[in-house]
Amino acid sequence: MSGMGSLYRSIRTGVAPAAKSLLFKSGALSALRAVRPSNRLAILRYHAICGPGGYRYASPDICISPQAFEAHAGYLAANYNVLSLPDAVKAFRHGRAVPANAVAITFDDGYADNLAAARTLARHGLTATFYITAGCLADGEPFWPSELRYLIGAIRDERLRLNAAGVKLDMDLTTLDARSEAVRQLTKTFKRHPIRVREELRAQLRARASGVEMPGIMLTWDEVREMHALGMTIGSHTMTHPNLPNAGLAAARQELVASRARLEAEVGVPVTMFSYPNGGAERYLTPLVQEIVREVGYEAATTSRNAFASRASDLYALERIEVEESLEELVFALEVERFAFKPEARSAAS
Repeated sequence: MSGMGSLYRSIRTGVAPAAKSLLFKSGALSALRAVRPSNRLAILRYHAICGPGGYRYASPDICISPQAFEAHAGYLAANYNVLSLPDAVKAFRHGRAVPANAVAITFDDGYADNLAAARTLARHGLTATFYITAGCLADGEPFWPSELRYLIGAIRDERLRLNAAGVKLDMDLTTLDARSEAVRQLTKTFKRHPIRVREELRAQLRARASGVEMPGIMLTWDEVREMHALGMTIGSHTMTHPNLPNAGLAAARQELVASRARLEAEVGVPVTMFSYPNGGAERYLTPLVQEIVREVGYEAATTSRNAFASRASDLYALERIEVEESLEELVFALEVERFAFKPEARSAAS
């Protein structure tokens, strides 16, 4: 973990939830916002809007309940300048500052529960950018991070052995904890190897878990079009959610080009925003991948690096803020954690 990431975690976990709640309820955080307004952009990073029922298809640490999201949206509408990400990018590109206490909202992946989130945002007069995994919607290939969870849950054997292109895996499936660990190990393996290896391993998994039918966990194209009609920006998250540096340059370029083309054909508007899949400890972007994103026509790209964006940010590596369930945690991030994040100026691609 980077030094910035370690600092972020230490701040987020070092203050007790009760203290954060007290700061929030006392009005101290609102006072701080008024006295010391932020001059940077908080790009919030959401994924799934679901309760425990969604844990079958999404890891609990990327799920926000609908009730919590309603509270987030209402508070943001009342207290922050919520911008569309394209408008913020345009300001940065031309060297202009964003308004004080500015926020942009983003969603990764394309889960079906995002439609309700878009309707909630529209009801509050807000907008967001939804990054869609274009090849994995309801009529496409199953979204592999979710499919892994279903496949491992359906295999009846107590041990799972896989072998593809020299990648050998031997995993215990005797307990629920062991199966969760198998999902984590497979997720790391899928990220670390080219797409063909991922697909060979996935085919073996499907054979071992025969008869599994994926439920409708991803958006349909009609729903994506409805979200756009509600005022949401539709962005790209590749076709099949590979780890781009490990996919191979030709495959990475194809993922970027094909996803943008499919989205533009389905929604009927230019797609200029991109989000790199598979953020976290694994290397998920490189300068070469960033250059390809720029070359194929995207105007900006967001990462999972936890920091606030500014005019000093690289437009093809924009920082975002990790979002958690409670409103108190969100406001604490926006009003306290921002003082820890002071990204140094970097030469922005343009």
